[in-house]
Amino acid sequence: MGLFKSSVVFCFLLITYRYISRYIEGDLPVVLDGYYHPDFQPLVDIFRKNLENGKEKGGALSVYHKGVCLFDMWGGYADLEANRPWDQQTITMAFSASKGVAAIIVAKMVDMGLIDYKRPISDYWPEFSQKDKGNITVEMLLSHQAGLPLLDEYLHLRDIIDNPDKVERILAAQSTVWPPGSEFGYHGVTYGLYVDTLIRKVDPKHRNVAQFFRDEIGDPFDLDMFINTPKEEHYRVARLHTQAQWKMLLETLMSPKYFPILGYLILFPDSLLAHVAKAVVEFTQDLSIFNNPELREVPLTSASVTTTASGMAKLYGILANGGSTADGKQFLTKDQVTKLSIPLVRGIDSVIRKQDSMFGPGTGMILNPKGQIIFGHTGHGGQVGMADLHNNVGFMYITNHISIYGLGDDPRYLDLEIGMYKCLDNYVNNSH
Repeated sequence: MGLFKSSVVFCFLLITYRYISRYIEGDLPVVLDGYYHPDFQPLVDIFRKNLENGKEKGGALSVYHKGVCLFDMWGGYADLEANRPWDQQTITMAFSASKGVAAIIVAKMVDMGLIDYKRPISDYWPEFSQKDKGNITVEMLLSHQAGLPLLDEYLHLRDIIDNPDKVERILAAQSTVWPPGSEFGYHGVTYGLYVDTLIRKVDPKHRNVAQFFRDEIGDPFDLDMFINTPKEEHYRVARLHTQAQWKMLLETLMSPKYFPILGYLILFPDSLLAHVAKAVVEFTQDLSIFNNPELREVPLTSASVTTTASGMAKLYGILANGGSTADGKQFLTKDQVTKLSIPLVRGIDSVIRKQDSMFGPGTGMILNPKGQIIFGHTGHGGQVGMADLHNNVGFMYITNHISIYGLGDDPRYLDLEIGMYKCLDNYVNNSH
């Protein structure tokens, strides 16, 4: 078959899939519940429409303004196979949106006087200085400038719990792939391996990252989220639903942003981008593998935070309120919040080619619909958790129905984002 005929057939299949896939997958009753301020009724309508037309199959959005919850709604199904609806207690993986939580933990440690962004990591972890890594600062690591996006010796996720000495040895012995500080490139999996180890080294009690978060942040500020998924909480977990590979390929080919990335992987199979996920073997597999409670139990701030939408939105809402809760309880100093909001690097990513990125000290940054920089982190599959200092709003969108989108550009989220900011403007205007 000629190229033209093949293209016509492909386009036909693509269009056919778009229009009939929701009927093939079957219809279930629309589920939508939660709380919202009356000014956010239009946002409820957008959420409901996406559920009714099958665009949204399961997820939640929570919005905090000046530390006060204005919208906390969930809809669809936490487990399609069991017909289990999403509810208020449903938690799911944040994937790379987890990285923003790691950045906040380190910022908390800076406020506590335990760590300094400008100091070399080897001051806290002497073995790290191997292979000429002695000049890598905490700030360089957090902002993806360290040159450590891959590992020469691969790990399994359970090694983090079962073989921590092995993990630490491999990390310390790793060579950089560019001179630290000379460029930046997304440390997709290794970010959490290094940052979590550093957090444990710095903590006077040497707690792992999950325990430090729970003791110093999660419990004191009543956040319904975990760095891992404790086994006793697994009954609340939404089942991850991943797409068949052919569906993901079709979506990728339709996306102007992701198609060049796919093409780069095909043309350059030995590139950095092709190797970054291999650092931890499980990330090279179908992500439905993370429905396994044994894997979900492992703390890794590259990807393993599990949360309700409200849990992470509340955290970012505190930051967006200047670092304090609505009743005045201080979480971070305003100075630390400001540092989290300012880009340290900006430009073309050395790992994800063709991608223009912004990173602060562990925070990822995107633009809101008003063209203003907001900070937090996006995650694979559609997850987005952000603090917006310009509008004093923190929010989180989560879903267990994993798409190809991971840069804050999932169509489901974008629908909600536009509606959210319009409703927020109405709320602010009506409040004055």
